[in-house]
Order: sequence, then structure tokens, then C-alpha cells
Amino acid sequence: MIEWIFMVLDLISLSSLSLAHFQIAAPLMILLISAAYLIGKGLIFKDVMSMIDLLCGVYIILVAFLHISSFFYYFVLGWFIYKLISTVAH
Repeated sequence: MIEWIFMVLDLISLSSLSLAHFQIAAPLMILLISAAYLIGKGLIFKDVMSMIDLLCGVYIILVAFLHISSFFYYFVLGWFIYKLISTVAH
């Protein structure tokens, strides 16, 4: 059950990041909450997957404040798709 809650929160994070990346909208508050969630998860669960989430959270902060758009977005997109597939298959 907790995996599904985390997956919904991950999808919200990815959606807000996608909106900011493609300059459709800049949901600053949702980006900051998403970054805090991912960084917090990385700091609490200290495994490899959570450390990658922590890096994604740092990238979201960079997008929120500096409005950068880089290839790293596609890494984040692939990472969240991988997590979605592994959650559904589990």
C-alpha cells in the first residue's frame, strides 16, 4: 500500500516537473513540495533508489528557481517510468 502512495506522489512530482520543463506552467509551490518530498525520502531511506530520488529532488529545485531545462529531465522521466513499471509489476 505504501508503494502506491509513494507512486502517486512521484507522479505528481513528475507532472509538475514536466509542466515546468516544457514551459506550459510553473507550479512553484508544487515543485517545491515535490522536491522536499523526494529529498526527504532520500534522507530517510538511505538506499540507492532513494538517493536517486534525492538527486531528482535537487534537480526539481534547480528547475523551480533557475528555470533550467536540460537533458537530465529525460533521465528523471525514465527513472519515474522505471519505478512505475516496477511498482505495477510487483
